[in-house]
Amino acid sequence: MIDENKILFLKQSRIFERATDDVVSGCEHLFVQKVYPEGTVLFEQGDAARMVYLIKQGRVRIARRTPEGKEVTISILGPGDLFGEEVVFTQVTRTAVATCLEPSLICMARANDVFGLFLRHPVLALNVAKYLREQLDDALSVTEDVAYLKVTDRLTRLLDRLAGEHGKRVEDGILLDVRLTRAEMASLIGSTRETVSVRLASLARAGHIRLQGRFIVLLDPAKTA
Repeated sequence: MIDENKILFLKQSRIFERATDDVVSGCEHLFVQKVYPEGTVLFEQGDAARMVYLIKQGRVRIARRTPEGKEVTISILGPGDLFGEEVVFTQVTRTAVATCLEPSLICMARANDVFGLFLRHPVLALNVAKYLREQLDDALSVTEDVAYLKVTDRLTRLLDRLAGEHGKRVEDGILLDVRLTRAEMASLIGSTRETVSVRLASLARAGHIRLQGRFIVLLDPAKTA
């Protein structure tokens, strides 16, 4: 039985950009959908890598675990994002931890099946290569921010990026629809939890943001004037 909802999602995903309807329909059976509860660890650092993942709904945190056991957040992924794709090109063990930040609907396919898709449909391989290049550019941009910008500027850029990726329009601004701890935000900008807490409080007093529990709203100056 063909899952029309799954086909529609695959058509809209980055991996199937510019692919024909026939190609997407022919690949649908390779992808399995599953709902994971909040807090589910999809894979651990050091695990054998076998699956490629597409996020249909929810948020997934990608982190690295240090030798001391501390998890350092690398990125927060949302609907439409791809991860675990490195296994398609080489046999590796996972170099990061993937954890669901909220209940998440994930599409998964075996790496060998995805590799076969790339061989049969080179446009799909080009799509993934483009996605990886964008991810690398984002990582380099963050590295430059850490090297040259003050903490407040790095934090502001992070908030702007989260607004673009996970923002929802509300009456007085943009709600960052992703729950991040201060420690997670700190690891994303190369700072400390204490410093991030101080800078967020300062931005709130200045009227740039509103702290709403674990959520943050970027305030629209026109609405708060």
